[in-house]
Amino acid sequence: MEKRIIKLSDRSILSIGGKDSKSFLQAIITCDVEKISSDPVYGAILTPQGKLLYDFIIFKKNNEFLLDISKLNIKDFKKLLTIYKLRSDISIEERLDLSVFVDIENKTEDIKFLDPRLVEMGSRDILESESLDYGADLILYKNQKIKLGVAETGDDLVVGEIFPMEANLDYLKGIDFQKGCFIGQEVSSRMFRKGTAKKRIVNFTSNDHFTNKEEIVYNGTRIGTVIKKIGANGIALIKVDKISNPDRETTTITTENNQKTMVINLPSFFPKQTGTTQK
Repeated sequence: MEKRIIKLSDRSILSIGGKDSKSFLQAIITCDVEKISSDPVYGAILTPQGKLLYDFIIFKKNNEFLLDISKLNIKDFKKLLTIYKLRSDISIEERLDLSVFVDIENKTEDIKFLDPRLVEMGSRDILESESLDYGADLILYKNQKIKLGVAETGDDLVVGEIFPMEANLDYLKGIDFQKGCFIGQEVSSRMFRKGTAKKRIVNFTSNDHFTNKEEIVYNGTRIGTVIKKIGANGIALIKVDKISNPDRETTTITTENNQKTMVINLPSFFPKQTGTTQK
């Protein structure tokens, strides 16, 4: 099978350097910066109220942190970090000379690191923009992401709209509740302890047409909304406890003018006890 090296043209790189870079990031983001060594880590920054602002993958190279983030979000993310910077001795720079490359089949030695969220997302690395030959279409990566039930801010999720547990960051190793404080930690920790994340992003299949933000109605009750659909695969934010057989449920979707059918599947990374936060 041919290699599928993809340059993610919808991602950008922000570098954080300087002697205070580790302590600066450790105090504000959800992942444990102390654990970032040779392998990248998935993380996010939240609002003080605990809503998800931006998620990213962090690499450490040449004594600086490289954040792989949506190109749609990088300008606002840089501004936010500048506000939090205060007197910290750090540098914040968008690296236009670098790009994110992925191989969803994990078959090339040129891309060294597994995606920290899921092995099924393939390998991933930040490299010089023209360092690799690539030819596979970006849509292959987007399809893989949707099939696995993975959503990202910028491409899929509106900034500041949902909680990180609703976006499954706890299941995807994007929050470390043992690390100590981070922005929005109080609300997130409470949701984690009490298992109050009733809505979760799930993947679905359907041959019917769905629009983004379309409501999902099941047994006469609104249980969620469609986030995105590519081909026959999509992701939606639903109240998992409202589905009678959440492992595989054929759900009739009622819209204003017609009826549609989708097959809702919980992503493979969900724990066996669905609808609650994994502890």
